[in-house]
This record gives sequence, structure tokens and C-alpha cells, in this order.
Amino acid sequence: MAKPETDNAEALMSAYLDEELDADGKSKLEAMLADSPEAQKELSGLQSVLRLVKALPEEQAPPDFYEKVAKKIRRRRWLRGDYLVALSLPFQIINVMVILAVAVVYMMLHLDSDVAGRKLERDPTVQKAKPPEPPAP
Repeated sequence: MAKPETDNAEALMSAYLDEELDADGKSKLEAMLADSPEAQKELSGLQSVLRLVKALPEEQAPPDFYEKVAKKIRRRRWLRGDYLVALSLPFQIINVMVILAVAVVYMMLHLDSDVAGRKLERDPTVQKAKPPEPPAP
């Protein structure tokens, strides 16, 4: 695992090479370089690599490059099993719907058999509504 000081030094050097450092960052980097010959060597190596990379000719990707890369990524995801969740979701939904349908049918059959075997009784606490009186002549 990298030390925080190393991470900070790498971040400072990277920002310096990308010309993104503010005055405070530049002063921190200069102080670090003054104290550490190892940091000077590292920065010098990074600068030479950056010069070599910039000297390389610019290449154009083939027109179908994106499609080929995307196809390989999809194939690797498929082989790793990332798509299994997406494939299993419709089956899970169908299973839930079948279970609900069976439960509804069972409840309907059960309700019919309960009602057929019993005589419904009136609730004695409910008062019968009085019919409306005809208007007086």
C-alpha cells in the first residue's frame, strides 16, 4: 500500500507536469524537490517519459474500433455472469404472478365453500333503516 506522502508527491508531480498547479502547489513541490534527490529523479524520469509520449505520432483508430471493444466487453460480462440477473428477472416476475394467481383462486374457492355451507346471519347491532315517509298533502 502506498504511503500518503508518496500519493501526495505523485499527485503534485502529475499536476505539475499537466500544468495544473497553483502557486501554493508549486511551492510545495519545489520544497519537496529541494529536500529529496529521489523526488528530483522521479520528476526527471516522468518528464522524459512525457517528452517521449508527446514525440509519438498520432494514430487514428479504425472506424470499427469502438464496436469491437464494446463487443468484447459485453462478451466478457456475459461470461462472468453479469447478465444472469437481467435474464432471471422476467422469470422471477412470472413466478410471483403464478403464486398470486394460485392464491386468488384458492381464496375464491375457499370463500365459495364457506358461504355455501353457512346461512348468513344479520348483525343484531345494525339498525334497520326506516323507509322515507311520504310527503304530507
